[in-house]
Amino acid sequence: MKAAVVGSGAWGTALAICLNKNGHDVVLWTFEKDLVAQMCETRHNPRLPIAVLPDGIEISSDYSCVSGCQLVVVATPSFPIRGVCKGIAPYLEENAVVVCVTKGLEDGTLLRMSEVVEQETGHKVVALTGPSHAEEVAVGIPTGCL
Repeated sequence: MKAAVVGSGAWGTALAICLNKNGHDVVLWTFEKDLVAQMCETRHNPRLPIAVLPDGIEISSDYSCVSGCQLVVVATPSFPIRGVCKGIAPYLEENAVVVCVTKGLEDGTLLRMSEVVEQETGHKVVALTGPSHAEEVAVGIPTGCL
């Protein structure tokens, strides 16, 4: 399956690695355009230096990288999530499964992050939460998620 992870923080990076290890074609989106070349060259993300980015993970800073993806994991921090979702919305496949892994409530509206993602993308959203650490997930140590 083709999957996109939108957000290259520690958690997004760990989930991209996990998806890739499970046989999926993965693109990891980062807001910071200057990190794309660095991460492609070094195969490391400075936000999760313990982990190696497998060669099979593409890295992009273009919202259109979600085009053709059957699975889109939204892993951005909470403060820019509405704007990022507006950016990816035109490129989402009609039947894409959208997963929100961002914690928190939106300032002002008090909406859960999954509700913000649903509003901005027009897709039903699945939420993945849990008491896990990105470092564990990235290196394959068993951890729990709900």
